Amino acid sequence: MSDFVKRKLSNKLLGKLITALQQTNMWRAEPPSPQALASQAPFCIDTMAFEQWLQFVFLPRMTTLIGQEVPLPQTMSLMPMAEQSWGARAELVPLLDVLKAFDDLYAPMPVLPVLYQDEHLVAVHKPAGLLVHRSLIDKYETRFAMQAVRDQLGKTVYTIHRLDKPTSGVLLFALSQDVARKMTEQFTLGKVTKTYRAIVRGFTPAEGLIDYPLKEKLDKIADKQARMDKPAQPAVTAYRTLAQYELPYPVRPYKTARYSVLELYPQTGRKHQIRRHMAHIRHPIVGDVNHGDGKHNALLREQFDFNGLGLCAWRVDLIHPVSEKPLSIEVETEPRFDALWEQWHSYQIKG
Repeated sequence: MSDFVKRKLSNKLLGKLITALQQTNMWRAEPPSPQALASQAPFCIDTMAFEQWLQFVFLPRMTTLIGQEVPLPQTMSLMPMAEQSWGARAELVPLLDVLKAFDDLYAPMPVLPVLYQDEHLVAVHKPAGLLVHRSLIDKYETRFAMQAVRDQLGKTVYTIHRLDKPTSGVLLFALSQDVARKMTEQFTLGKVTKTYRAIVRGFTPAEGLIDYPLKEKLDKIADKQARMDKPAQPAVTAYRTLAQYELPYPVRPYKTARYSVLELYPQTGRKHQIRRHMAHIRHPIVGDVNHGDGKHNALLREQFDFNGLGLCAWRVDLIHPVSEKPLSIEVETEPRFDALWEQWHSYQIKG
């Protein structure tokens, strides 16, 4: 991210911070004493409240740094002090959201696990919540997988395909324009096989095939020039059930919560195809805020600390663009899933 963009986003957040302090009745009319402001303790914690430090120290200091174009902080950690000072007070959520946004903006670039690398290709395990590259859909995002891999390798990388922001898993990059072109042709011609794993609501059949055409989903910003009257396009997804769990937690109208773990094989590549297909057969993926079940999403967040979408791009099978030999790249583990399996071990349906 350029310094210009970081300053611009920081300035927007400062405005939101002022508004949030005022809306949560944290804004003070009178400043602390000069002696309080002179404290050398972190956040002046010995002489003033954290909200006073935000208003009378952090705000003017950041405003000065942005205005004078001097180096900005490398990192920022406001949320730990906020949580220590205020606890989990519901009325402060707007203020906490702004502080988290500051921490996220100044967070170091993530180091992505490398699943495969040679002189032509590199594959990484993209975590959920990370965009592949800059997009109009999320124009204020500041960290991207493409940028992270470029910084890790110290060389230019070229996108070949994409994963949705909430989807984790295998993400492939080319290390030259020629390889990128060859791999793009493979994806376009359907010669690349992708395998996903997902956690869905309910008990699914042992295996199934979803053949249900999907109307193209258009984004108001990114797709504003696209045709709005396109007919539904063919879309096919095969799946098999790997495991089933029944949890002793009531989710109305049922007395228990049932889930299945699936392996899915999309045979076409429509936008959000797997998420929309699973919702169509009434087994939505957990954590899906657009197509899923809010009651089950809340249960997994509150009882098992499972956040985000329960979908992972588990394996990619392709023909190497240079050696022309088959290549299979697979994630070794998905930490969010593993944490859930450990908690659900005793609830698995046997047989």
